[in-house]
Amino acid sequence: MRLIETIVPFYFILMLIEIVYTRYTKKDFYFYEDTLADLSLGVLSRIFDGIILLGIVFIYSKLYALSIGVEGLSKVFLGTNSFLHWIVLFVLLDFLFYLAHRYSHEIKILWASHVVHHSSEEFNLSVALRQSFIRNIGIGMFYLPLALLGFPVESYLIIDALNRTYQFWVHTRTIKKLPNWFEAIFVTPSHHRVHHAMNPEYIDKNYGGVFIVWDKLFGTYCEETFEPRYGLTTQLHNYDPINANVHVLKDLFSDLIQTKYKWQGVVSFFSYPSVRPDDLQMSIDRGVRDPKVWLSHHKLELTHKVYNSVFRIPSGQTIYRVYLGFQFAIPTILTLYFLKRMHLFSLLEVCSVFVLLVFSFYSLGKLLEGKKQWLTVEVPKYFSWVFLIVYFFR
Repeated sequence: MRLIETIVPFYFILMLIEIVYTRYTKKDFYFYEDTLADLSLGVLSRIFDGIILLGIVFIYSKLYALSIGVEGLSKVFLGTNSFLHWIVLFVLLDFLFYLAHRYSHEIKILWASHVVHHSSEEFNLSVALRQSFIRNIGIGMFYLPLALLGFPVESYLIIDALNRTYQFWVHTRTIKKLPNWFEAIFVTPSHHRVHHAMNPEYIDKNYGGVFIVWDKLFGTYCEETFEPRYGLTTQLHNYDPINANVHVLKDLFSDLIQTKYKWQGVVSFFSYPSVRPDDLQMSIDRGVRDPKVWLSHHKLELTHKVYNSVFRIPSGQTIYRVYLGFQFAIPTILTLYFLKRMHLFSLLEVCSVFVLLVFSFYSLGKLLEGKKQWLTVEVPKYFSWVFLIVYFFR
């Protein structure tokens, strides 16, 4: 995780370069509100990553201690001192990422976490940082077999960080297709644009993290042949970071409560994302698992972007944009300061700070939608900032 923290400044430098390039070439790949929402979700995911990763590392370490794989790796010259150790682990982890990523699109309870990353109607480098609070729970479970194979937790964390780092740069529309040999082996921006598309031809394709060969081997590869339409088959239509993270979970539990067919409600947790209990689903959609068929029943979802265009702040309102930037910067700085010192706080203190920081980003989401709820959101947020600053620097 230290690797990711170290190179975060380079992420922002690359984003600035992309923004300048798109402005210079008059390409409309960014807009302010959506980018702030992306970055806010990225900061929020870092708040929860620390605790979740501690749990994953704990389980991983226990499995590693039980493993006979350590001895086996040494016998085949794959000990940590071997260059092959890192190459084999890099390939294995990327294959497990492919599986985790694919099932995160095909199983609704896993999609409930991953959906956050796909909920922007834009596609640019800031979208790479748009991650779920609980992303690491789903992904981390798929990486646990590496412990049983004998790969130590330190090696796993380093290769996982490298895998995530590679995936950042493929979230761009400014790079077209690369040389054929590179496109044949590695995931490229062209491949990943397809993955983020909601067009019927592109849905549920190109799951690879670093290597595109997994998609070609298992029949999930699709070449980019036209400009994708980005986002969800049912667009999110708000900037609330809490809702972005929990809306599919809310739908799942709401269906379970409302349906007469409780077993179908339970099964839907592990079904394709579009599947619902029979009494809550349109008759034409019952049992539909093919996204192309589902979209043929909901053609309006493929129309032009509505939400992002409606909620763009007029370019003349520069002061309000500066105000939004301030509203993002303060909780972000407080979050980074807290994460560096989280180990010094008690569990109660950690939970309390989490709530106040999450509330700050919830407030930002409302402001991005033009909702200035002073008494219920804005004023309490400012009090929370004062409290955190005094508490941190007392």
